[in-house]
Amino acid sequence: MSVFLIFSGIYLLYLLWENFANRRARRSFLHVIHVNGIRGKTSTCRTLDAVLRTRYRVFTKTTGTDAAVIDVSGREMPLRRLGPANLHEQLRIIRRAKREGAEILILECMAVNPELQKAAQEKIVRSDISVITNVRYDHTFEMGDTLEEIANSLSAVIPDGGTLISADPAAERYFSAACREKGTRLIEVSSDPESRDAGTSRENIAIAMACARLLGVPEEEARRALPEVRQDFGVLALYTLPGNVDFLNLFSVNDPQSTETNLRHSTAPEDGDRLVFLYNHRQDRPDRAVLFARHFIPHYPEVPVYVTGSGASLAARLFRRAGAGNVRIVPGKQLAAANLRQSLPGLPDHALVCGIGNIKGTAYRLIQEMDAPGRKERS
Repeated sequence: MSVFLIFSGIYLLYLLWENFANRRARRSFLHVIHVNGIRGKTSTCRTLDAVLRTRYRVFTKTTGTDAAVIDVSGREMPLRRLGPANLHEQLRIIRRAKREGAEILILECMAVNPELQKAAQEKIVRSDISVITNVRYDHTFEMGDTLEEIANSLSAVIPDGGTLISADPAAERYFSAACREKGTRLIEVSSDPESRDAGTSRENIAIAMACARLLGVPEEEARRALPEVRQDFGVLALYTLPGNVDFLNLFSVNDPQSTETNLRHSTAPEDGDRLVFLYNHRQDRPDRAVLFARHFIPHYPEVPVYVTGSGASLAARLFRRAGAGNVRIVPGKQLAAANLRQSLPGLPDHALVCGIGNIKGTAYRLIQEMDAPGRKERS
């Protein structure tokens, strides 16, 4: 019993020290920005980093397809983990940013569970500026089945007495009550009208411009920094492949609403006859297949769908029930960028293959192969 009490006391002292060290580190920053939302968190972090770096010493940590940090000198490094990602990681990042003399710390929200989001904001990050990029259908098992429930889950990062920035068109309805309760200013922005980027990228830029104005960065200066944004692996791109095949990578878009938005912005009406979908399934994310079956596939009943990935048969059944008229399962080991036409039998003569669903697994390897010789993007 005495040994147990000793170790319990040591652990308690450690927790007290850690809380003290975290609070001291947090006080060293002029601002901490906590980025949450369903789609575009990583891209928003990277855009914020570029535009604020023109005036401030910025340290940024993202948790996108490949977790990374951008230090105050602008160097980007992959984030090495010895085990699964957990909130304790944010504590180490906060202390590292303090050691580097960062003035602004940008952190992508790591948590999906609403209680963990709340703990991250109130106990660890304590941001004075929070971002909720948008509210879309995703992570429904953890956040809820309706957009209102998902918005309520995301609102866990709203700071006390700070600022919330959101590009969701229903931000006022979703977040105004919570902001009033916390004494927080809500800034609702629209997709950036000057951006030539597609889909959700316009929202990310609009958020970054609003934050730049808030922190005193002139808009012209902020816009000059946009070409310096470092993109995450697997961002939206159009590849030209052998065999008269174009490949539009939307794997990392994930949710059905954002996928449809980006597809609409990246294709022309005449692409309809040559369009096919390649859905990459994750066995641990059946909810995403359910959402695509509900909110995406019914809009494209005539478009052929190839399904790959672990547990692909589940997604194929869901898509057939949703009205897809031509669904085929393709083993992941059969897919290769160099001979995609042979890998996907029955493609149109000049095919436009759109990768959707999930980027982990088969899709990640496929995009690595496409990136190796370079890529061609539609302007």
